[in-house]
Amino acid sequence: MTNTVLAEKERILNSTNDIELETIVIDKENYFKISNSDKMRPFFMSIVSDSNHWMFISSNGGLTAGRKNSEYALFPYYTDDKITESADITGNKSIFKVEKDGQEYMWEPLAIRSLGRYKTTQNLYKNRYGNKIIFEEINHDLSLTFRYQWSSSNKFGFIKKSKLINTSSDSIKVTLLDGLQNIMPASIGSDIQNQSSNLVDAYKRSELQVTTGLGIFALSAILVDKA
Repeated sequence: MTNTVLAEKERILNSTNDIELETIVIDKENYFKISNSDKMRPFFMSIVSDSNHWMFISSNGGLTAGRKNSEYALFPYYTDDKITESADITGNKSIFKVEKDGQEYMWEPLAIRSLGRYKTTQNLYKNRYGNKIIFEEINHDLSLTFRYQWSSSNKFGFIKKSKLINTSSDSIKVTLLDGLQNIMPASIGSDIQNQSSNLVDAYKRSELQVTTGLGIFALSAILVDKA
């Protein structure tokens, strides 16, 4: 019983690590790192681009992004408080089923609903030029590290890169779901999204062209203004 209490006490103490800022190198590029970023109150950032991309993103992962202006948004264009509140339903979504030592674990890194299930550390990285940002969660119980990065390309648009790292010497089996959610249908401007978001969600249609792997996001009907 004493060992159990001490182990739990150590677990709690380790989960209250201080927030630290340092400079590190990732893939031969300088990044500013905020350790234990989840222990800070969410804050807002912008990701710069050398073309017509724009991205506003919260430190908890909620975001809006697009090209040119708000009328060409890839994710719903809202105020910063709504973007922060939408972190679990907009942008990145990653879910892992991990088989390790004969047991099965479900892990949803960087998600609010998963906080407290495992002993984790969350870190945030932004490169020196301000055009790349990396979100990271280290799962100390499963010995896994997950990272995803946002950047942009004039040719390919917004780019999300995901990486899962096994930090132990044991082999594991992973089944994963990794992608994006709450992508805007085509031709929906900011006014329609803000005034009729419920209708937009109701008529949203998502399709996959299997031969090309291209996703199509559109409305199944034209929205009519009764006014």
